[in-house]
Amino acid sequence: MGVTTKLGLYVLGLVAVFAVMFGAGSLAGPVLPERTQDAERAEDQGHEDTARPDDAGGHDDTDMER
Repeated sequence: MGVTTKLGLYVLGLVAVFAVMFGAGSLAGPVLPERTQDAERAEDQGHEDTARPDDAGGHDDTDMER
């Protein structure tokens, strides 16, 4: 068996393994955690907890002293 044949079979084996793993991963998919009532409540109230930029207490470029 020549070097070219061996390399060809090696590459073919790699492609086959990656194709099988990709198919298994797509079939199984990611496992997401179950949603709890607390998580839903936090998502509903999330926008109320964030401060507006005016109220955040950050510095304003126009108030800088030189």
